[in-house]
Amino acid sequence: MTATAPARWVPPSPRELPEWRAQLVDHAGSEPANLTMREAIRAGRCSIVPTMRNAPIAADTLAAILLNKAERARLEQAELYYATADMTALALAAAATPPRERVSIDRLPAESGFIVFAEPIGGYVDDVGAALADTGAARPGVDAKVTTPIVAASWTAWTPEDVNVEGAPVTWGHATSDGYIAIPPGAHGIWVTYYSPRGSFSALPPETVLGTMPDGSVMTAGMVEAQQSTLPGGPLTWDNEVLLFEGAEFTTARPDTTDVWTHTLYTAWQLMTADGGTRWAEVEEIPRERPGRKRDARQGITGSSDVRVVHVHTAQRPPREAADADAAVSTGRREPSWSCRWPVRPYRRSTCLNPGGHASGDCQHEDRIVPGHIKGPKDAPLRTGSTVHLWDRQPAADA
Repeated sequence: MTATAPARWVPPSPRELPEWRAQLVDHAGSEPANLTMREAIRAGRCSIVPTMRNAPIAADTLAAILLNKAERARLEQAELYYATADMTALALAAAATPPRERVSIDRLPAESGFIVFAEPIGGYVDDVGAALADTGAARPGVDAKVTTPIVAASWTAWTPEDVNVEGAPVTWGHATSDGYIAIPPGAHGIWVTYYSPRGSFSALPPETVLGTMPDGSVMTAGMVEAQQSTLPGGPLTWDNEVLLFEGAEFTTARPDTTDVWTHTLYTAWQLMTADGGTRWAEVEEIPRERPGRKRDARQGITGSSDVRVVHVHTAQRPPREAADADAAVSTGRREPSWSCRWPVRPYRRSTCLNPGGHASGDCQHEDRIVPGHIKGPKDAPLRTGSTVHLWDRQPAADA
């Protein structure tokens, strides 16, 4: 078995997020993006799929609708956030149990957003030989596995919109394990896209055999990586998506799926928007330079070009030694450990917002995340730098 080497996800600096967003916006309108989306649709990785009542939609048209009416628009309108390693670990620790409150659009820190995590929030393993077994690229004896980390997400509050194809309206539907379900007009939810780093095959030795080229020659990991490096789109690639309906309940997550990543992302929103009780996050803003703002405006970007860096609050921040100990056992391709930062993880408490109506069921509940045993100096000064939405800058060891 040839498995992926410990090639770590290297996050950008917060100042790089506007450029990463700009590259993704450009890529969404390209033919390579259309081809990738068509393959994702065929593979069943798209949760929200438009259809026509009396005729099928051509694959390239379907992909263009999803890219231009959803993906590109969402990124153009997005507020930018950056989650540091400590904030990522905190969200993962609290998300070990699913959110108890129902999905609420009010939990969003912005109606549309794009967030990059300094550590992966999960990942999955692909068996390359098995994936190519039924294609023309199959090759006997291939035994290679690649771990793909999930490192970023975009979202928007969403309701089915009017789209016409050749003058006829389309119907939006939700692809689930129970089949295709039509989404009624006026439904409300949150559309989330997850991203992985481009270049997963760089973690394999370049001579690793993966399959067969169209001319019958051997396809290697080095060849695939070289080809991927020439594609447009920047350092991230569309990986998967999910639709969260307003008022839906969270269920136990299936490992290595959008369930896990969604629990973590929603918990991150809860930490960022916590109202009452423990204050978990502090935010600093890194402004986009004037030339970059002008380029963004020419590109049609309407969301803020500043980056919000979201820090773990000073009172809850772990010491650097604990974070370093966790980082030492992390592969950088899966979610990090938090055994030193939070020996007893934070937990959820369901809080009734209308106790007077609790007995009759006429009340609303929301999660409050309660600290476990979080180690570290409570009064360590917050050290700020320049402005993005960034999660957590750690105190020095002697702070």
